[in-house]
Amino acid sequence: MPPSPRGPRIDYMKTCIANGKAILPLLALTCVQSVNLFAGTLSASATFTDTQVSPGVYQYDFTLNNIGTTNIGTFWFSWVPGFGFMTVPPTAIQSPTGWTDTVTNNGGAIQWVDSGALSQGSSQSGFIFDSTLTPAQLEGPSASLPSDPVDTSFVYIGAPFGDPGSQFVPTPAATTPEPATILLTALGIGLACFGRRLSNRRPRAAMRG
Repeated sequence: MPPSPRGPRIDYMKTCIANGKAILPLLALTCVQSVNLFAGTLSASATFTDTQVSPGVYQYDFTLNNIGTTNIGTFWFSWVPGFGFMTVPPTAIQSPTGWTDTVTNNGGAIQWVDSGALSQGSSQSGFIFDSTLTPAQLEGPSASLPSDPVDTSFVYIGAPFGDPGSQFVPTPAATTPEPATILLTALGIGLACFGRRLSNRRPRAAMRG
C-alpha cells in the first residue's frame, strides 16, 4: 500500500508555520522602526532677535535650525494647519537666498518655501519682517488657539502639505552684552571695591590719630 501524501504535506506545513513565526516578529520590528524613523526625522527649532526700528515697529530676524534627520523645504511662521496667528499683517518681509515668501491667512502668517532644501544639521538665518506686534505679544497666546503662542510655526520636508509636517515654537536668541556695557559694568564693580577699601581704611586711620 503506497504511503499517504498527508505526512509530507503536514511536515511541509509545519515547516512553513515555524518559518512564519520566526519571520513575523522581524517584519513587525522593521515596520515599527520604519514608522518611528519617518515620524522622528522632521524636527526644527528657531531663534529670533528683535530690534525696534521706529516707534511702535519691531524688526524680527529668525534663524531656522534643522535638528532632524531629513531636509526642510518649508518654514511656515505663526501658523498651524487652519490658523494664522498674527493679528496684524507683517511688512518689509525679507527672505534668505533661494527662499520665497508668501503672506497667508489674510496676513496672519508667513510661508517661506526653499527652492532647494535646508539639510539636516544646518541653520539658515535671514527670515526677516517688520511688525507692530511687540516681542511679548509675539510670544503670548494666540486668539485662535490660546494653547499656542503667536509665533508657533510649522515645517515641512518639501512643499507645504507634502508630508505630515512638524510643529515647534521659536524662542528669543540669547543676547550678548555690547563691549561698552561690559566695560562700564567692570568699571562700576572696580569703583565699588575701591570705595569699600577706602572706607575701611578711614576708621583705622582715625583710631591711630
